[in-house]
Amino acid sequence: MSEVGNRLKSAREGSGLSLRRFAHELAEDFTLLSRIERGQRYPPKGSLTKFAKALSLTPPQLEALIAVERRGLDPHELLPEIPAAHISDDCIERAAETVLKKYCRAVKRAAVELPVPVDAVLAGACRLSTEYCDFKKKGVPGRSSALYGCLYPDGSAGKDRVVFVNTGRIRGRQLSSEEMRITAAHEAGHYILHCGNKESAQLFFRFSKGPTFCREAECEESLFDPREYQASVFAACLLMPRRHFVNEWQRLSGSEAELAKAFDVTASFMHRRAKMLGCE
Repeated sequence: MSEVGNRLKSAREGSGLSLRRFAHELAEDFTLLSRIERGQRYPPKGSLTKFAKALSLTPPQLEALIAVERRGLDPHELLPEIPAAHISDDCIERAAETVLKKYCRAVKRAAVELPVPVDAVLAGACRLSTEYCDFKKKGVPGRSSALYGCLYPDGSAGKDRVVFVNTGRIRGRQLSSEEMRITAAHEAGHYILHCGNKESAQLFFRFSKGPTFCREAECEESLFDPREYQASVFAACLLMPRRHFVNEWQRLSGSEAELAKAFDVTASFMHRRAKMLGCE
């Protein structure tokens, strides 16, 4: 089985879809998808953009992956920048815990305080700057009036790595302070899970880490946006660490309003974390 086939199968199974249902969602023949999963075919050129999105890749990354495989080369060795197609919630939680531990070591604390100081954590553990600004006034691209936040992993505005959070009006309202915290953590999830710290040794296969633009801070998992779901899971794990959440749940007798206040998040985001940990 090829890496492309493995990724396709992983993305399909991660979405909980049968081959036929997956093919229907992609508007492709299920026999084509079956052959791709078995390593007998590659996505057709005319559908590369669609397949790349389903595989959590950019079109250039998918083209490079196919090119490497056609030559019988090892994609894991040549393309270390390409992230995994499906990342389990447990893996995401471990990634968030690693970030929090790194922050605690940097500030010489035994455990992170509550509510989690998201800006300080991103700066101390990830070297990510956080800037809160009106996207429309700042001229952020990508239909800025509808954006919650964006990440520039290669830097912007004189900063090496920066997360921007929109303080302007979005569809007639401004984000609450809780939503802004969630958005900052969400963008950090893209950086930790999807940008990768390794670079290909082959200049031909190096990819620019372009900015991400997010329109929802609390994204649900979907077939075509697994990275948005993964980033939101990371945000929940970062802002509501497992041990802290379980302790607060018991102390506050599961009160949603009090828990949301303790972690400085929205009630809906708190409810998501409770569901993840089986605390409902």
